[in-house]
Amino acid sequence: MLAVSSRITIRDVSRATGVSVSTVSNALNAPERVAPETRRKVVEAADRLGYRPNRAARALPKGRTFTIGYCIPAGRDGFFLDTFLHQVTERASDADMDILLFTAHRGQTEVDTFREIIRRGAVDGFVLSGTTHDDQRVDLLLESRMPFVAFGRTDLGSTHSWVDVDGRAGTRAAVEHLVDTGHRRIALIAWPEGSISGDDRVAGFVEGLEAAGIEHDPALLVRAENDLAAGREAASHLLDADLPPSAIVTVQDILAAGAIAELNRRGLRAGPDVAVTGFDDSPPALYSTPALTSVRQPIEEIGRTIVEFLIHDLEEGDGIPRTRLVDPELVVRESSGGP
Repeated sequence: MLAVSSRITIRDVSRATGVSVSTVSNALNAPERVAPETRRKVVEAADRLGYRPNRAARALPKGRTFTIGYCIPAGRDGFFLDTFLHQVTERASDADMDILLFTAHRGQTEVDTFREIIRRGAVDGFVLSGTTHDDQRVDLLLESRMPFVAFGRTDLGSTHSWVDVDGRAGTRAAVEHLVDTGHRRIALIAWPEGSISGDDRVAGFVEGLEAAGIEHDPALLVRAENDLAAGREAASHLLDADLPPSAIVTVQDILAAGAIAELNRRGLRAGPDVAVTGFDDSPPALYSTPALTSVRQPIEEIGRTIVEFLIHDLEEGDGIPRTRLVDPELVVRESSGGP
């Protein structure tokens, strides 16, 4: 009988199955070396006993660190990025993997820091976020044959694994909702050009207008950095126009919050006076006044899928890029009332 207080070891699994320790090890780490029926018996016994292989012992023959690298962006991307990191960490932990968080060293580019981590052999692979059209990190990782999965597409998206949200569909849905409630003069507060996800959301906005037979007025598209003050300034610019918009779509909730703050300053109400929509559906969206209509990204599915893709690549090593475009959902609340 096993001692309840002791940690389950590979020898316990060996005794429970009646096969040698080396056979148990092969069944769990090199299944091609044992018969399928033997492997099934070993795996079932390991699961029943609650056996967890020693990670250090597994790492040595495979040259693995069981660590995933993630570079924290220089500029904070709000609540959504924090939630994304939490989901990736949780999913990695389920797979017995750790997360190494890092930032670009002073005086170095982000690519230089990636190159140094690869040189040190500190991680098995990377998760990327904040991808751009010409992403030098992707070039480096492909050249180094380093496994990675990107949250977001790149110009080299057909050569590597990625998971992304269909931002184009998200902003298009926001425009369709506003058109359905009677709005015709609809503005957009967007990020500066160059971000693939940001440019995608702009494209969806324009598509939504065109589908409704509304000509896109370039004066109603204002670009701003991703913070509250910038959102407020952008909204002020739009509201000061000779023909101000009756509705404002934004590419992230923090910009929507800035727009609502500017409306409040002017004695206007978000919803009845000027409709406002956000993107991400962060918790402040629900508890803002009024509650913010926003595009919800399925962050749990995104984090789970990214880690699954990366672990599959690490375990199988087949080099086949895996991609998934995830549909968002428009959550309608009080901030997008009729004009």
